[in-house]
Amino acid sequence: MKFKKVSLQTKDLDGMKDFYKNILGCELVNELPHSFEVKFGYTTIEFNDQNTEGNPFYHFAFDIPSNQFSEAKEWVLKRVALSIEDGKDDVYFENIKAHSLYFEDPAGNIVEFISRTEDNPTSETPFSINNIIQMSEMSLVVEDKITVAEELKKAGIVDRNEDEINPVGLNFMSDKNGSVFLLLVAPNRRWYFSQKDAVMFPMTITLENNVKLGIDNNQFFLI
Repeated sequence: MKFKKVSLQTKDLDGMKDFYKNILGCELVNELPHSFEVKFGYTTIEFNDQNTEGNPFYHFAFDIPSNQFSEAKEWVLKRVALSIEDGKDDVYFENIKAHSLYFEDPAGNIVEFISRTEDNPTSETPFSINNIIQMSEMSLVVEDKITVAEELKKAGIVDRNEDEINPVGLNFMSDKNGSVFLLLVAPNRRWYFSQKDAVMFPMTITLENNVKLGIDNNQFFLI
């Protein structure tokens, strides 16, 4: 499973465009009056401000080369403040052998760079936004995790550890390849490295096989 394209809402289209283009150095691959698209390796992200209610924010993670976490951290620190959890500005996940750092963009999206030391390829090119491999995690906030998990299962997307779906916790969902994950989460769960709680906002994810899923404007899950 790979994320081909992810469409997200924002209240601050101009601020987001300036951040991703001029601060992070992304190339705009498409720009319209109410949206723009940027490329992160394999994945395209569209930010749009049409029919936006509230102040949408999301959590998503990008894979970076397995040998470049320290270099990527220095690169990020020159551009934006890192988020802090328990006095630390990064974390090592022993269970998946991965280093992560977090920061927020102007819309308050919780952006994660993750270096999976045993799974991600290496790179000898000095780190830049072009070294991002793909979006490897996209959080999906839903009211009824059990029902949504059953719908995802029909599309071959299951919990990575074959665990039961926790109605209030967090489940990492993927296909049998297990390298890219939907983070299935219930509302009001605090995001790691953030003081924000999870909230449902409209979004659309297009997978590499062109299956589309997400949350519509009425806060219903779609696939």
